[in-house]
Amino acid sequence: MAWFQKKTSGPAAAKPGAPTPAPKGLKISALLTEEVVLFPDEGRAKEAVLEDLVAAVCRRARIGDTAPFLSRVLEREQGISTTLDTGLSLPHARMDGLSSILAGMAVLKTPVADPKQPDLPIRVVFLFFSPNKQDAFPLHLQLLRGVSSLFQPSLIDQLTAASGPAAALALVRKLEA
Repeated sequence: MAWFQKKTSGPAAAKPGAPTPAPKGLKISALLTEEVVLFPDEGRAKEAVLEDLVAAVCRRARIGDTAPFLSRVLEREQGISTTLDTGLSLPHARMDGLSSILAGMAVLKTPVADPKQPDLPIRVVFLFFSPNKQDAFPLHLQLLRGVSSLFQPSLIDQLTAASGPAAALALVRKLEA
């Protein structure tokens, strides 16, 4: 089964839309801080949200030139949409020169349409970049699986009702505890 397919059996199938724990040892919340959890203004298109997220993630990592990061993620998004039917968009890219994963999250109070799949409203965007190294690829895949498992409709509903970055981050941490 591919990472993006819904589970049809096991614990997640018993409660549709319920988050399942991230793979053992992976704490998604450890990748986030309040400065990379954004609540964009209403009416922003997906590409504008991605621009804001890339800027925030690069600023936190003290990366001055955001252009290669934005270019890579937009190129990736042109190939195939990363929006799941849960309302989660999971743009990601592997980048040369990184030594660790960089991530950010945008919570959209008003959903936006995915340009590639207009029938799938985006409610949360979880963006990440991982090192473009063979030994980092398993962690890249683990993060894809962990985020798509954790960010189910019940968590997404709670996030969109959150008052801001601190509250959103607290929700993710609580589910991972």
